[in-house]
Amino acid sequence: MKKALELAEKGNTSPNPLVGCVIVKDNKIVGQGFHEKFGGPHAEINALKKAGKKSKGATMYVTLEPCNHYGKTPPCTNSIIKAGIKKVIVSMLDPNPLMKGKSLKQLEKKGIKTEKGLLEEKAKKINENYIKFISTKKPFVILKAAITLDGKIATEKFDSKWISSKESREKVHELRSKTDAILVGENTILKDNPRLTSRIKKGKNPLRIIITTKKLSSKLNVFKDENFLIATTRKELFKEKNFENKVLELKGKKGLVDLKKLMKELGKRNISSLFVEGGSGIFTSFVKEKLADKLMLFVSPKIFGKGIPVFGNLKIKKAKNAIQMKELSFVPIGNDVLIQGYF
Repeated sequence: MKKALELAEKGNTSPNPLVGCVIVKDNKIVGQGFHEKFGGPHAEINALKKAGKKSKGATMYVTLEPCNHYGKTPPCTNSIIKAGIKKVIVSMLDPNPLMKGKSLKQLEKKGIKTEKGLLEEKAKKINENYIKFISTKKPFVILKAAITLDGKIATEKFDSKWISSKESREKVHELRSKTDAILVGENTILKDNPRLTSRIKKGKNPLRIIITTKKLSSKLNVFKDENFLIATTRKELFKEKNFENKVLELKGKKGLVDLKKLMKELGKRNISSLFVEGGSGIFTSFVKEKLADKLMLFVSPKIFGKGIPVFGNLKIKKAKNAIQMKELSFVPIGNDVLIQGYF
């Protein structure tokens, strides 16, 4: 199952789950595969194809309950039954309402033994995006920032190049490539003029989402191609041709963009994961409205003193009311430390 989980992480399947499969017979791996891309053959089908006739009487280890319904591809359960697999072991059940254990019951009716729960927590971790999306129809939201030891994302003059190390920046590009969309506020766009792309070989660029109440120039780097979306309170600010069908008007309270409506809209567009990269006002809004799921801080061994904090006023008056992060982890990256946790 460890091998199947390693294979699963190689896929790029959003909004579908990451799935890996290993087929074993006589204590030997006879077939293996993973779900490589959305709309492509599922992990089980790829593994069965490699195993061929050796599938008969073999045991299948798969990280997620096999599908039993028609979607982009036929049901995997039919192929498993036809191949003569004698036992199926899964890490986790599929939270999709169409599934939730139905496949295992179908396999058992055909005389195939089943087990569930092996390395389940690991399987859930690699599919945290999918679990949130399929359960709520909203994206899994990650707040990501490069900060100094004293919690600043920029100097008081808004300079932030470069807080983090080269290794950290490379990691961010890798993460962007695995995420459906990246979101920033107008201040980040106006101060840094970023491209917000994934600059790695064969990496995919996420949809770029800009939150703004101001008119923005069409010549900014973020608008160099059509892979962007603007969320604003005033649609009439963006009448230029390259903004056509790229603007959402989402009026919220106090003249701000309604983030909750935006999350619902992104869900309708099959955006299962969202990487929020700033700035401070955006981070603060996502936390205050309880829209963030995960926090990733690339902490650099630098001190700015006065500067722009990663979070603004969260209106916490007493220490006992502080937001308590869960499941913290600490990973050295170059000269930095990546701190990850869940809200």
